[in-house]
Amino acid sequence: MLVLVLSLLFLVALLSSLLLAGGREARTNPAIRKLPPGPAKLPIIGNLHQIRGNLLHQSLWEFSKQYGPLMHLKLGQVSAIVVSSATLARDVLKTFDLACCSRPHNVSTSQLSYGSSDIAFMPYGERWSQLRKLCTVEFFSARKINSFTSVREDEIVRMAKHISSRISGSLTVNVSELALYFSCNTTCRMAFGRDIAGDDFNVYDVLREAQEMLASFFMADYFPLLGWVDVATGKKSRLRKSFLKLDGIYQKFIDRHLDAKTSRSESEENEDLLDVLLRLRKDGQLTEENLKGILMNIFIGGTDTSSSVVEWAMAELIRQPELMKRAQEEVRSCVGRSKGKVEECDLHQLQYLKRIVKETMRLHSPVPMLIHQETMHPVTLSDGCQIPPKTMIYVNAWAIGRDPDAWERPEVFDPDRFVNMVSPGVNSFAHYDFKLIPFGEGRRICPGKNLGMLMAEVALANLLYSFDWQLPPGMSEEDVNMEEALGLTVRRKHALCLVAAKFEAN
Repeated sequence: MLVLVLSLLFLVALLSSLLLAGGREARTNPAIRKLPPGPAKLPIIGNLHQIRGNLLHQSLWEFSKQYGPLMHLKLGQVSAIVVSSATLARDVLKTFDLACCSRPHNVSTSQLSYGSSDIAFMPYGERWSQLRKLCTVEFFSARKINSFTSVREDEIVRMAKHISSRISGSLTVNVSELALYFSCNTTCRMAFGRDIAGDDFNVYDVLREAQEMLASFFMADYFPLLGWVDVATGKKSRLRKSFLKLDGIYQKFIDRHLDAKTSRSESEENEDLLDVLLRLRKDGQLTEENLKGILMNIFIGGTDTSSSVVEWAMAELIRQPELMKRAQEEVRSCVGRSKGKVEECDLHQLQYLKRIVKETMRLHSPVPMLIHQETMHPVTLSDGCQIPPKTMIYVNAWAIGRDPDAWERPEVFDPDRFVNMVSPGVNSFAHYDFKLIPFGEGRRICPGKNLGMLMAEVALANLLYSFDWQLPPGMSEEDVNMEEALGLTVRRKHALCLVAAKFEAN
């Protein structure tokens, strides 16, 4: 209560000066008068009081229905626009990409990314371009992705064995947890050379806490002079603890790699990603902060995205058994029973499965609000609205995926809507004309998009290939809860638990 009272007193003290400054700015800056429409704003706090609930993308989607696909908000001292249509997303992510591709300072992302020393959250500039090029070549080239095929195949076998053990014990399978384990173990083995099964920390809890911190409200982001409120409420301390846990994980793996280097050749082939980072640091191309910041991108971004797609896809399929059956018939007929599992070389045949993955990402975008960007220069968008420099840009990919002007029956899960939109073997999203942007677009597009798609497709294909799935006794399709949990990557609020049976060919 004391914190609240002090905050209110401080805000009242600022009121007159801010109102006067705002009035002068509106009279002298013509761009202010040409900003996009938006809800009425209160003095000082602007529209912050109108952002209800924990799920920002849903709250802003409701606003966009009233104020349009391009909307202006004042969030404390931050000016922001919200983009909720494919046409306007093309403006900020392609046409005016260079002017709109920087990153604003943010308390949580700055802490977890070692002062924005990574690729995802570093402001645009020459250093960011260098890091991006390095990581694209060293981590996400087709050659590098293919070098870890055996790791992914091994984790698929491990996943199938776990499901089989649940079947023999007549137990339900927690598909949400299983997808996360597969994604986390696979990512850790590619990044660190080993999984985290035997370590003395619960990495899954650490990941969930980091996700929640990345999506949390910090007073200092909107009122820089009130950063002490985050300290007084314990929010800053909680963020610091999350950071230290993640840093401890990175440091443990770094120490292990450095110890192992003394007993193996420097030129060893098939380096894991941490080997590459350590080599680049030794060559002076990366700082310690760059190294750990990039590890954060891989560890958090590479884990939750693909697992989120798998759990949402299974949730949608279990609610429509006819779609589940069709997908299983495709994968089983194309792959055959002699292999025993779906391999990555089989995926090009599975066009219906690819449509399922894309439809899942349309309806349940893994990152519903693309990582917010910031304008570096004035921009005049296609509808005539002018956006000043230092304006934050929110692109609501979740809302674009549900836009009735872009999609027929957008609320319906229908993979066949992609039947005339998907080219065989193509994972690019560019030809969807910004109606489907789960990985972003432009300079800030996710460099790991191909790997993320590959992991989601191969995991889902094997779940459908090897097992038949049903809801637990007493549950119907209507009982499957589709609520979302808080996080930068949107996962299901309630774990998806299903009954599995081993598929036996006749």
